[in-house]
Formats: sequence, structure tokens, C-alpha cells
Amino acid sequence: MNSRRTILVTLILVTAAALVVPFTLAQHPPKPPEKEQKIVRLRGDQAWLNTGLRLRPQDRVTIKVTGKVCFSNGEKTSCVDAGGWNVNSYASSWAYNFNYCDDPLRSVNHAAVIANVGHPDFLVGRRLVFSGKDGALYVGINDCSFKGEYHNTGEFSVLIVVERNVVPKR
Repeated sequence: MNSRRTILVTLILVTAAALVVPFTLAQHPPKPPEKEQKIVRLRGDQAWLNTGLRLRPQDRVTIKVTGKVCFSNGEKTSCVDAGGWNVNSYASSWAYNFNYCDDPLRSVNHAAVIANVGHPDFLVGRRLVFSGKDGALYVGINDCSFKGEYHNTGEFSVLIVVERNVVPKR
């Protein structure tokens, strides 16, 4: 009699659990990832801009850049989009500007949009998606002269979308 009672109680508990667990899970669906979006203006005469965003390694970041900057005193022929002036022809096309000083990233197109979260600096260009960075996000222009001789004009509009905690830990 005692074993029948134990089996009956066990059966009732298992049945109740089978009914309650799905109901409980349905009440608390997983939360969608947090998404933060920001648009900043990166003026041509500005070396680095703190976006005000703090990134974590599990964040997926998408940056899209529009606009134009003219890197040689506003000269129309020096105007570029966020992809910059081709690194392979920059020295021959703009020798006086090229010899003036070194860009932060010598192997990247001149006046392209770059970023920094700690170190090292990295290329953004027109669009970039990345993760695995920890720290404050800065955007800048791959140039070494912003004011004075060979100053820049124009600006880039930088759209930054941060999806929080979407990248699995390694």
C-alpha cells in the first residue's frame, strides 16, 4: 500500500510539473538584446571624437558613415567619403600633403574614418561590424593635419548601433 501511494504521489507531482513548467516559461520569454543607437558628427578638422559609448566584448557594433571631408584646405579635388583617398596613390597625388606628417594608420587610405577602443586604432571606412572590444569608442580621421597648413573641411555623419550582449563568450 505504501509503495502504491508513493507511485501515485510521484505521478501527480510529475504531471503537475509537466503542466506548470511550460506555463512558467511562457510567462517569462527571453529578453531581446538591448540596442543602443547614436549619431555623431565627425568634423573634418577634428582628430578624435569620443562617441560617449562604452563597449564590452559581447557587444556587436555596427558603424555606418556618410558625408565628405576635403583634406587639403577645402580643395574640391581632395574631397573623399569615409573610405578615404587610396593609400597607393596618395603619395604621388598629394606629395606635399603626404610629406607633411604621418597618418595614424600608414597602410590605410588617407582621410578614411578610423576608430579606437583602447589600442590599436582600426579602419572603419564606410561601414564596419565588429565585436570583442572593451572600452570607450572613439572615431577619427586617418590624417595628421586638421587645422593650419593642409587643414580639413567638411564632416562625416557616423551612425553607431550597439547590440548589447549578443556575442557568445569565448
